[in-house]
Amino acid sequence: MARLSEKDEQNILALITQWTNPKLGWVELVEACKAELGISVTRQALSTRQDFKMAIKDRKKALKAPSQAPGYVKDLKDANERIAKLEAENQLLRKVNNQLLVRFKRWQANADMHGLTESMLDQPLFKARR
Repeated sequence: MARLSEKDEQNILALITQWTNPKLGWVELVEACKAELGISVTRQALSTRQDFKMAIKDRKKALKAPSQAPGYVKDLKDANERIAKLEAENQLLRKVNNQLLVRFKRWQANADMHGLTESMLDQPLFKARR
């Protein structure tokens, strides 16, 4: 067995970070290195490297974490209610956004009629002295 090249190390780290099988250990990693990367390496050689240890530890923790995304709802009724609520909120936000666009166009036209330039409008506000 030859010494691992930098590219081999990077490939092994990438293999660890992209690991999807819930079972992850040194034996499984050695087999995956041989099968997927064509790298023949021993468990002892891998386990002596701190970066591999940390990567495996982090990946195991991520694999054990709940796979549900935040806001995921198990109950279909709750999900439908949440969808309806979000759709109503979305519709309200669209309406408010359209009102703000109309107001902006009015302000833009008024600023142009009164000779205000974009640079004048972009000036920072004065800080209040207290």
